[in-house]
Amino acid sequence: MKIVVIGASGFLGTKLFNFLSKNHEVIGTYSDNKKEGLMHLDATIPGDIKKFLNDNKPDIVIDTIALTSSVACEKNPDLCRRLNYETAKNILEACKTINSVMVFFSSTYIFDGKKGNYNESDLPNPENEYGKTKVLAEKEILSYKNSIVIRVDAMYGYNGKGEKNGVFGGSILSGNEVKLKAPDQMRQPVLADDVVSAILFILKKNQRGLFHVAGPTRVKMIDFLKSLEKVVRDESKISSIQTNEKSEIEMKIPFNTTLDISKIENLGLKTHSFEEGLEILRNQYNKDK
Repeated sequence: MKIVVIGASGFLGTKLFNFLSKNHEVIGTYSDNKKEGLMHLDATIPGDIKKFLNDNKPDIVIDTIALTSSVACEKNPDLCRRLNYETAKNILEACKTINSVMVFFSSTYIFDGKKGNYNESDLPNPENEYGKTKVLAEKEILSYKNSIVIRVDAMYGYNGKGEKNGVFGGSILSGNEVKLKAPDQMRQPVLADDVVSAILFILKKNQRGLFHVAGPTRVKMIDFLKSLEKVVRDESKISSIQTNEKSEIEMKIPFNTTLDISKIENLGLKTHSFEEGLEILRNQYNKDK
């Protein structure tokens, strides 16, 4: 298979590029974060992405571009829409012209978080800008019969020193202090390696459409981050911020974003438990010391 990974200098993009390159012809792109071995592409420009895909004619296009910070999305709704929806739409239209499979990553923030254990049939009800743009993108992409949309929750992993290591692990691995405003938020962590495996699994099964991919373990956000932290240091730098009143942005954070993953499990895919994932993460981190 010939694969294009758009945004291959980011956290998930790096993981995808490194893993898929072992057995497939893979072209990775970057926009601002220049990296050796990748090609420059500004996917926000429709003509550029169309020409790039037409010149390379990949079988599969994996879009990893996103503004993932819910705070940044609330503060910059226009940028959020441009990166999370309009860019995805540009890529989709380019894929249609060459009949490439488009793989897109969505989020559990498309739900309001009031019930948890969401399955693929549950209707989205986002209360934040990030979730709203992801819903718009999902609808466009799923209307294309040759598409795969994967919703993930609380993805973590390790790419190496000097690499992007995710929204959750990045600050911890850098030794920074982390203050949580929603410590009791329920999440369902998934190892980035499992997300990569899920893509290949879905493709090999010749499946298309919407899939939930997460680990089987459900944890509170503060326990999730403190467990990640123990991989790299003994002294905790994670704390929760106790406030009597939540800000407008905090009120839009869904409380329970856990997923029903039975659809992908029934096809035969099993993801690592959080404990197993932490051990894999620990081994990857220690080898890189």
